[in-house]
Amino acid sequence: MLQFYLLSVAANFLAGATLSADWMSDRFKSLAAILAALSARRARIITGLAALLVGIATLFVPAAPPLILGDLFPSVVGIAIGIALLFDVLRQEALFPGEQQAARKGRIVQAHVSYRTALGAFGLAAAVLHFFLPERLFL
Repeated sequence: MLQFYLLSVAANFLAGATLSADWMSDRFKSLAAILAALSARRARIITGLAALLVGIATLFVPAAPPLILGDLFPSVVGIAIGIALLFDVLRQEALFPGEQQAARKGRIVQAHVSYRTALGAFGLAAAVLHFFLPERLFL
């Protein structure tokens, strides 16, 4: 269905931009205000849930009916980005409460940002490729 196709592209693009917001705001100063709004806790939860649910839905409802694996790549990327965003939000205070969080925060954030940026860029690439090549197998 065309609606799930467009939702998949939009959810992957927004979730990818949300995950790589730190890197993108350093590179593109004009997008800093938009990316700051996407980095809010509520926006990350909504974007993560949307990417996860749309990724799961597009596994079962492909964009073009004869293709079975045509939406596999964006679906898997959407599920991965959705899980990463939700894990990032839910992990904030649950993992290291109180004083331990302040002591360990610098080391953990540095290790965490590297895969977040790469996964976000991968989501952005998947959204753009899926938008321009809608009926290609494995895209």
